[in-house]
Amino acid sequence: MTRFDAALRRGLMDANLAQYEKVLQRADAREPEFSPSYLRERTRMLADPWGWMRRRKLAAPLRGRRVNWRLAALIAALLLLSACAYAVATGQFSQWFPRLGTNPRAPETSEEVLTRTGTVIGQSQTVGDTTATLNAAVWDSTQIYLSFTIESPSLPEDLQAYTPLHTGDCRLILRQDQWEEYETNQVKESCANQNMTPEETEEAVRAALEEGDRKDVVWLFCPETREGNVLSFQVSTTLFSRWFTETRQPELTLHLENIAVYEDGKGESITDENGYAQNPGPGETVIPGPFDLTFTLEGPILPIHYEGADAEVTAMDIPLRFTGFEFSALELTAFFDDPMEPLRPRPGETLTPERESELERVMRDSFLASSESVQGLWTEDGTYVDLSNSESSGGGGNVSRRYPYPIDPATVTAVDIAGTRVELSSLERVE
Repeated sequence: MTRFDAALRRGLMDANLAQYEKVLQRADAREPEFSPSYLRERTRMLADPWGWMRRRKLAAPLRGRRVNWRLAALIAALLLLSACAYAVATGQFSQWFPRLGTNPRAPETSEEVLTRTGTVIGQSQTVGDTTATLNAAVWDSTQIYLSFTIESPSLPEDLQAYTPLHTGDCRLILRQDQWEEYETNQVKESCANQNMTPEETEEAVRAALEEGDRKDVVWLFCPETREGNVLSFQVSTTLFSRWFTETRQPELTLHLENIAVYEDGKGESITDENGYAQNPGPGETVIPGPFDLTFTLEGPILPIHYEGADAEVTAMDIPLRFTGFEFSALELTAFFDDPMEPLRPRPGETLTPERESELERVMRDSFLASSESVQGLWTEDGTYVDLSNSESSGGGGNVSRRYPYPIDPATVTAVDIAGTRVELSSLERVE
C-alpha cells in the first residue's frame, strides 16, 4: 500500500470515528429498522470483503471495468468501524446477549459495560445452503459468552426456540500455543493447592500437555429464538484470564458440526429404580457443517479483588466468616473460611464412612448457607442490587452470585452479607 493509500485510509477512518463519536453522544437505545437483506449483506461483506467483491462481480459483471480492491478494503474497514460504533449506539450487545440482562433504569449503562468487555466479530461462513454467523463475544475474565446465528432453508419446522440440540461435534478451541500456556498454569495452580512438590508439579504438567485435548468444549445448547429460517444462539463456557501469563488477547475457533435433534432410545444405558433406561441420543442431523469461525478476543474488564474483611454470620446453623470479595462485570464472588477444612483427610489418611457422610453434608450446607448470606451490593450512585434470587455457584470457601445485569466493578461500593453492609473502602484492594 502506498503512502497516499495509507494516509487516505487513516483519514477516512478518523473521519468516520469522529462522526460516530457525535452519534454515540446523542443516540438512544432504539435500533434503526434496517431490512434483513441489508443486514445479511453487510455481515457477509464484513466477514469476507474479497469474496464478497468476487461474488458481486460474478453476479453482475462489470463490463470493461476492473474491481478496485483498494477501495473494497477501505469500504470493509470503514464498515467494521461503523459496526462497532453502531453496536454501542443501538444497544446491539444487549440484543445479542439478552440473558446477561439490562438495567431497566439505565439500559445505556449496561450496554456500555458489555461493549467494554465485548468483541464485535461479525464473521460468517456458508456450507451448502446453511450460513453460520458469529456476531460477538463477551468475556468477563472467567466466562466467555458467544452470540451466533444459523440460517438455512432446510431447518425442520419443529426446530424452534428452546428445542434441545445434540452438539457433540461442536467445540470452542484455543490456539495451540495459548492452550499450552493456559493448561500449564491451570495445572500448576491445582498442584499448589494440593501442596505438591516441584517434581510432582512438573510431572503433572507434562502429563496434561501430553494428553493434549486442548480443552475443547462441548455444549448442550438450544436456540434462543427462531425467526423464519434463522436460529439465534447464546452459549457460554469458562475461560479464566488468570491462567494466561503472556497472552492478552486469546485466539479461539468456534467449530460447529453435526448438530442434531435428540431421539429417545439412542443414548447410553443408565440405571434407575425400575431397571435400565435409555437416555436420548443424537437423531437427525439438522445442521451438518462443518463451520470454523476464528476470532481474537479483546481484553476483558478485569475483576477487582478486596481482602481484609471480617464479616461473621450464621446461616443454616453454620458459622461463616467472610474474608474477601471479587467483582467482575457479571458476578460477585465472596470468599470465606472453609467449614470443610477440619474434616478433610490428611495425606495418607482414609476417611471413615461416617466422616465422608459428614463432609458431604457440610459441603452441601455450607454452599447453601454462603449463597443465602450474599444478598446484594450497592453502587456509587446509591443503587441497591438485590442478588438474593440470582444464580449462584461455588464451593470450598467461595460462592459466586450472578448480577441481574452487567455492572462496572469499579462502581461497587459495598456488599450486603446477611443484612450487614460491608464497606469496600475499609478493605484492601488487591490488583
